[in-house]
Amino acid sequence: MSVDQAATPPPPAPGSRRVFASWGAAARWPAVWFFVALTIAGIVILGIAFGPAIAESPGAFVLAAVLFAIHGAVFVTIIRAVDWLEPEPRWLFAAALIWGGFVASANALRANTALESILVKITSLGFVRDWAAAIEGPTDEEILKTLGIVMIVLLARRQINSVLDGVVYGAFVGLGFQEIENITYSLNAVAAAGDDSVAAVLQVFLVRGLLAGLWSHTVYSAIAGAGVAYAVLHRERSWFNRIGVALGALALAWLMHFLWNSPAAASLTDYAGSYGTLLVLLIKGLLILGTFLVLLHFFRKDEYEGVAGPLESLHNPWIATHNEIVALRGWRSRGRARWNAYVYGGLRAYGRVRQLQRAQADLAVEMRDNGPAGFNTRLPELQRARYGVYELGITDADALHPTTTAGLISFILAFAVLINPIFLILPLGFLVFGVARARSRHQRADPRLRTAAILALVFALAYLVSVIARAAALV
Repeated sequence: MSVDQAATPPPPAPGSRRVFASWGAAARWPAVWFFVALTIAGIVILGIAFGPAIAESPGAFVLAAVLFAIHGAVFVTIIRAVDWLEPEPRWLFAAALIWGGFVASANALRANTALESILVKITSLGFVRDWAAAIEGPTDEEILKTLGIVMIVLLARRQINSVLDGVVYGAFVGLGFQEIENITYSLNAVAAAGDDSVAAVLQVFLVRGLLAGLWSHTVYSAIAGAGVAYAVLHRERSWFNRIGVALGALALAWLMHFLWNSPAAASLTDYAGSYGTLLVLLIKGLLILGTFLVLLHFFRKDEYEGVAGPLESLHNPWIATHNEIVALRGWRSRGRARWNAYVYGGLRAYGRVRQLQRAQADLAVEMRDNGPAGFNTRLPELQRARYGVYELGITDADALHPTTTAGLISFILAFAVLINPIFLILPLGFLVFGVARARSRHQRADPRLRTAAILALVFALAYLVSVIARAAALV
């Protein structure tokens, strides 16, 4: 195809970030008002349920809200990095968070109570005590959260153009539910402690935020979202196939949630005490997270191929070299390309390579969705980014990297920070020395130096939070 011919800007396409032509058009969409009504109802329900607890312990509520808002912001950054190749509209992410946080969580309160009353009638009290959480939570909460993903489809069907989009929207629904639930658990812990306890909030943050946060509702709903997106996209398949995949994904999300809530290996917990509890949590959590990461690999690969194909077809190294196209594959390879630029030319080079990667991804998406017109629309942006990189002497923003002994040692030393934060100085020292040496020799630096430093900082922060929690418990 010819990419040099002039073309007028194309109309909104499936890959377009624009959802409604105007706010007036949005107001005429019934799904919008249905969403607003359910959100208001959810806020009212949560206010009635937890208003007294908030009034009784305002300090603990503010602390929990701040801690889990920061926790949620970190997850938002991670999720958006997963969807970096074709970012979705921010307001739709906000809508997904709102559904999970207010609609799903509020209705789950009533649904769990109703299901528990049914279980009491048809089973024994002992069974309900041991297994109610493993049955109620997965059944009610996963369905309610998945309905939020369906609502996103009703609000903006054109934004769902890959299975990874469903994963991302599902993750945002799950994240909203997860953080509001964490705040309510904090309020319950404070009520159990009998005062406006800072220690109780910090303990909940450590357990549910830092320990269990990686394999909680965000993961469950991301899996369910993949199923919904598959059903929406693959119209060439039969209804039986599409609905079957969606229900299968929901069943997998239910199973993950059930595994986490189940009293599995209770005997080990009783025998080994807190260490046994930690071991059981880690085994279950890593199994859940590992399963999700394997599936995510294939979802991301599918989206990458949709971007790499148009770029490769141009055979134009000024647009994108082969190494640069490979670097777009995932967040690690993109980060390595930016790391190489940073080692070569500092933060300025880092920022310009990032701009080039963004321009390349945007051009590829526009080519995929709009053909030559999309290419002409995005070409000026890419040319500016390419000139900016070229001015700094970077002709190929690749993700190639060396593997050094210093990088391996630095990575191992990062775990020493778990013993004592004073060891933080070692990975940071390796980082500074490694970058300075590579820059003086005009060579690449091992990216594990950077990874080790970041990991050490996270461990130091976790150590500090645990010390504060123990100190607060003694007060």
